[in-house]
Amino acid sequence: MRTILLTCFMTLMAVAAFGQDKMDVIYLKNGQVIKGSIIKPMDADGVQIMTTESDVYTFSPDEVRRIVREEVPHDNLKNKIIVHDGEGFTNITTLGYGFGIGTIGDERAMNNDEDYFAIHTVNGYHINRSVSLGLGVGVEWYGDYELVPLYADVRYYPTLTEWAPFFYGDLGYGLGFLDEATEGGIMFGIGGGIQRSVNPNMAYVASFGYRYQENTLGTRNADAHFLQFSVGLKF
Repeated sequence: MRTILLTCFMTLMAVAAFGQDKMDVIYLKNGQVIKGSIIKPMDADGVQIMTTESDVYTFSPDEVRRIVREEVPHDNLKNKIIVHDGEGFTNITTLGYGFGIGTIGDERAMNNDEDYFAIHTVNGYHINRSVSLGLGVGVEWYGDYELVPLYADVRYYPTLTEWAPFFYGDLGYGLGFLDEATEGGIMFGIGGGIQRSVNPNMAYVASFGYRYQENTLGTRNADAHFLQFSVGLKF
């Protein structure tokens, strides 16, 4: 019971502190900066702080350079230290797998049992926390041939938290210049996924969506539909 009451007390203290415009900040001798609410002031045993993520840390007097109370923006999202900040330039690099659905081509169509493996990278810019625009390039291996897609990428993040959902849309052209018998064409895709922040500068991403690719193999129309999965990193 004492543990439960202490936890509730600590949580209430943290909530009260985070609703203010000031926050306790511990500067450590190793260069780390910890922000939150002091729950046990410095004494011979050290100092204890609860971060904005409700994690509790204890530091010995030898580890601490100084403790101050600083003004911070009244913005809970920015105070969440481990959340990818979602501002400025970003890179998203992923590995993907797609499997065919529907039929291939529009003449004497056959079932699409094609699949592909892919590596993609998107260099983008967050125009704000909710929307990013980017340019993507990749290589996709379809068994006997390869395509190099070049495309525009748009992503929407309804909210930026440690686990942040997102939706994306891609539009571009799949180049078939790696194989003389292959001629690519227009590609587009839509889908959604999840972004899991590791720190303000890196996050894991995973997505699932629909992809359409125009393609000609020799004289055969090979336009096809796919469902695709991808996993990767965002910097």
